[in-house]
Amino acid sequence: MKQPLHSILCLAILVGAAVAQTTPETAPPAGDDTYVLKSSDVVRLSVFEEDDLSARTRILQTGEAVFPLIGPVKIAGMSIRAATTTIRDLYAADYLVDPKVTLTIDEYAQQFVAVLGAVRSPGQIPMPSSGRFDIAAAIATAGGLTERADPSRISLVRADGATTEYSLAGIEKGSKVQLGSGDRVIVAESAYLNQTVIFVGEVRNRGPVPFPINGRLDLLGAIARAGGFTELANPRKVSVNRRGKVMVFDVREMSSRGAQPFLLEPDDIVTVPERLF
Repeated sequence: MKQPLHSILCLAILVGAAVAQTTPETAPPAGDDTYVLKSSDVVRLSVFEEDDLSARTRILQTGEAVFPLIGPVKIAGMSIRAATTTIRDLYAADYLVDPKVTLTIDEYAQQFVAVLGAVRSPGQIPMPSSGRFDIAAAIATAGGLTERADPSRISLVRADGATTEYSLAGIEKGSKVQLGSGDRVIVAESAYLNQTVIFVGEVRNRGPVPFPINGRLDLLGAIARAGGFTELANPRKVSVNRRGKVMVFDVREMSSRGAQPFLLEPDDIVTVPERLF
């Protein structure tokens, strides 16, 4: 007796669903496809209906992982999908007919970048297991810049030695600069750290006046940092000696007319003479 057409269709659908539930995937989930296997990663192999071939193995420093029957296979540097295909082909070549192979990551290798120089917590920083870590996140993880840092001088030294210079403003505004294992981020100290100008004569605090970290110190600001003029000062004859070249300024006029600030340089000597009565 022939079965009604709708009954045959229902049976076909049920059989297809059962097959889909029992057939394993031959490739890892899509989320793993872009991850590149590295030395010290631990991977887990399973082969459908071949329990004896199941294995959990660590990738050696040579890039190889050892699997039942096929022995060592170099898979470091491959995506999981590519490694799965390679292992499947090796089993299919000599041992199994149409093997259904699944390879997954059981444990990620710990990878590090170094953040050095003028950050609050310099040292090695572990990368996330995803392997995605940018330079701004690395600096933030190291506690951010110290007061001694020069935010315009941040070097990224790649593991292969290639070096690129960045500024903090550029890093924060630009596209994310991704890091890899073994990269080093080096934040330089300000070139103006411990640099001074020297005041002599009629100011309240004679001697060295330190530069701000950003290096911008103008004559009027430096006089203020030196405590200002004494009652005997002659502000019309303030001189700046720069490596033997002497420049004289009328500071009172400079202040009253809002002139362009005169920027000082490290080791300038500022002399404020006594006024004549």
